[in-house]
Amino acid sequence: MNRCTSAFAILAFGTFCTSSTIAMAAHSTTYSAPDKSVVFLGGVGYTCLKGNELFYDEVYQQIDLGNRRAGSDHRAKGRGLEELDHLSQRRIVGQDWSDQSIHPDTRLDRYINLDMAAGPDFVINDATVINLHGGFKYTNIKWKAYGGSYIYSGDGFGFREDRGKFPDGEPVIDYEQRYFGLFLGAKATTTLGNLTLSGLLRSGFTDDASAVDHHWLREEGRGLRFEDDFFTVPFISAGAKIDYQMTDRASVFLAGNVDKYFRNKG
Repeated sequence: MNRCTSAFAILAFGTFCTSSTIAMAAHSTTYSAPDKSVVFLGGVGYTCLKGNELFYDEVYQQIDLGNRRAGSDHRAKGRGLEELDHLSQRRIVGQDWSDQSIHPDTRLDRYINLDMAAGPDFVINDATVINLHGGFKYTNIKWKAYGGSYIYSGDGFGFREDRGKFPDGEPVIDYEQRYFGLFLGAKATTTLGNLTLSGLLRSGFTDDASAVDHHWLREEGRGLRFEDDFFTVPFISAGAKIDYQMTDRASVFLAGNVDKYFRNKG
């Protein structure tokens, strides 16, 4: 699958780009006992996840690629994984990629997004409170790709002439990203009658970002595993929430959050 390593065994230069976008449209109702001793919270939402990863082999590490690419480009989404190789010895002038595999049957194996923060509140007026805080967060995302199709160049074939399909339901690629991050942030909350508006902004960096790329059909069925370390990756988080208090014991809210991890070398 990752045809970059069939020609060069060592990956000496890596560039990492990923974004995790959490777009949650949560319609939730909160029910609580009069003394707030018991609270029930329920809701539904939608999450959109996207991760990109670029690999370059050691032959190109001293070359300014500009708009040209040489290596492997992973595009992992909740709706499918696509891999593109840009190998100069297999490309034709004017063409972009040399090898491609597409896996529409890509399943989100897990998505873990935990954070913990603490900090003081500052009362601006009777309606507005600002909270300044610091904390940490952990994010783990893993996709599994099954079946799909491929278009390859070289290895006895001409440019993009080796075409075929992988068996449906057969595991082809596992792709996982891991982040442990530290952040500083601020949250503002304003109450207007029964309506409460809040906004959140955070910025930080990861302490030990990493990724695992496992190709199950390589190396004569034994699989080929790539482990990547990206160390410090900056990120930002933003969120907003609208909460409407329907009665003394029930409320509904709509919320949205976005996390963005920026491109970094590894």
